[in-house]
Amino acid sequence: MIGAPEPMTQPAHLWVPPRRGSYGPEIIDFCDMIHLPVDPEQKLAIDATASYGPGGRWLALETAIIEGRQNGKTMKVVLPICLADLFLFDDNPDRIVWTAHRMKTSRDAFNEVKQLIDGSEYLSRRVKAISESKSEESIELRSGATLEFLARTADGGRGLGGKRLVFDEALFLSADSMGALIPTLSARGNPVINYASSAGKQQSEHLRRLRDRGRRGGDPSLVYIEFCAPGSWDDPGCELGPECPHEYGTDGCSLDDEDRWRSANHAIRRGRITVEFVRGERRTMAPREFGRERLGWHDDPVGVVDELLKRWSDLRDLDSAPATRPVFLIDVAPRSKSAAIIAAMQLPDGRTHLEVVAHRPGAKWVPDAAEQLLVHDPLDWVIDPAGPVGALKPALAKKGIEPREMTTRDLGQACEAFVSAVDDGDVVHLDDPAWTQAIRGAAKRDIGDGLWAWARRKSDADICVLVGGTGAYWGLSVVPPEEPPPPAPVNLPAETQLETTDLATVGF
Repeated sequence: MIGAPEPMTQPAHLWVPPRRGSYGPEIIDFCDMIHLPVDPEQKLAIDATASYGPGGRWLALETAIIEGRQNGKTMKVVLPICLADLFLFDDNPDRIVWTAHRMKTSRDAFNEVKQLIDGSEYLSRRVKAISESKSEESIELRSGATLEFLARTADGGRGLGGKRLVFDEALFLSADSMGALIPTLSARGNPVINYASSAGKQQSEHLRRLRDRGRRGGDPSLVYIEFCAPGSWDDPGCELGPECPHEYGTDGCSLDDEDRWRSANHAIRRGRITVEFVRGERRTMAPREFGRERLGWHDDPVGVVDELLKRWSDLRDLDSAPATRPVFLIDVAPRSKSAAIIAAMQLPDGRTHLEVVAHRPGAKWVPDAAEQLLVHDPLDWVIDPAGPVGALKPALAKKGIEPREMTTRDLGQACEAFVSAVDDGDVVHLDDPAWTQAIRGAAKRDIGDGLWAWARRKSDADICVLVGGTGAYWGLSVVPPEEPPPPAPVNLPAETQLETTDLATVGF
């Protein structure tokens, strides 16, 4: 018995400006002719992407399709359109340029085109030459049209030109490089830019702008298709809410919802990706990576982190060695995977010296290490008792350490103060690489009343040292300042000694 066909998976977001029609049906027939089968979802994407406006001109300057890997966005949507533009729509032979972040990805597309040419007399008799240079593969037709496959350089699109530009792996595009490229297309008669990508990372600024434009709709210069699951990192729909660690085996985690997998990956419904394989991916992939690739959840940037990272390297001082008493903050990562002790000390010029005293796997070592640090006569100890470090309070008490406990408001104010201090150049550090790693992977969370705090579970790195530095800086600001030693007694000459019992007459 033949089962009912799988239902059509609709894009979560689809925007097509008002159009006169689409070359989609011709391109889909072309796919059949060259033995490149496409499924219903890919036909829908082709039809949208190949829309035209008045005079048969391409409808929009930019088109974007965003979905998880192995769903066919590149080889079964963008590639058929490029080949149709090359072989069918050749009234004005021109250059088509296909780029990817890595040469291997461009080479995969080039090899796919070669196989299609080898298997089709219609295509092969129109080809004049195929170049297989290691740095630049290309197809040249007898008409003079070319299709070139390149890896993007550091400056992205500079030097590119043609009637159609393809940016595969668009999550790696920089906004600066695209800002330099797009004006160069103005002299072309009817240029098109095709973007294909999975969900963006924190640094995917250009893709994020495309996403926001596409989801908002109403943009006459953009066609936008996105397959993704409901939810986001800020609103995941997990039983634990945004604080869910998303680790495999966490009860009620949305990353384990197989219906969400299907809504974001139509290749599962078509049998090209099996649920069993995705289950294996879930077990082995990092939660953030799995969420990007299989649920289509974008990593949005934490703007404060970008600014912090830019400023941080300027504040290193390898010779900083203050002799003042420290404030120590202890922080522990979720599930006690690691812990850190950070010191904050006052410098003579008023700046704060921050130092990673210890940063190691696990947390059992912390009480003994803290006990050894008592020799430095610390001004104070600080912890966030609501975090994992709260479990160490009894062990610390046995060592004679009763830390100052931060409230939620303290956390928010500490984060604001720390970022401002870095921006103003009021801290120095010894350039421990753990700082940079923590800042680069950090994320933040809102805690109400306009305040925010570092989000351990949402971050892409171990941020113990960053949380520790933030809290230690705050701790140094709230403890009473260290009393300076009294001045040595001075014996004044008899003629200069003051003879009064009224302090108000002594300079007051």
